[in-house]
Amino acid sequence: MIGCSELALRFVAGGSLIVLISLLSKTKYPMLSGIFVLFPAVTLVGYYFIGQSMSISELQHVTKYSILGLSATFVFLIVFYYAQEKQCLNHALISATFSWLIAAGILLKIKI
Repeated sequence: MIGCSELALRFVAGGSLIVLISLLSKTKYPMLSGIFVLFPAVTLVGYYFIGQSMSISELQHVTKYSILGLSATFVFLIVFYYAQEKQCLNHALISATFSWLIAAGILLKIKI
C-alpha cells in the first residue's frame, strides 16, 4: 500500500515538472518546452517508484510495454499536430487523446 507521504512526493514531483515546462515556454526559446515535454522525467520518476515494488523481471515486462507504447505516443503527436490546424486547442488535445487510446487499445488487443 502506498502511504500518503509517498503520494504527496509523487504529486509534487510531477507538478513541479509541469510548472518548469510551462515557465520554459515563456522564455526567449519556447521551442525548448516542446523538447522538454518529452523529456523522460515523468518516466524516470515513475519507474523509480514502480521499481521499488517490483522484481527486475516484472519491471522489464512493464518497460517492454512502455517501449511498445511509444507508437501510441507517436500517434498522439501526429494527430495533435494536424488537428491544431482545424480545431481549437482543447478539441485538438481531445482528438489526440482519443487517438492515443485507440492506438494503446490496439497494442493491448494484439498482446505483443
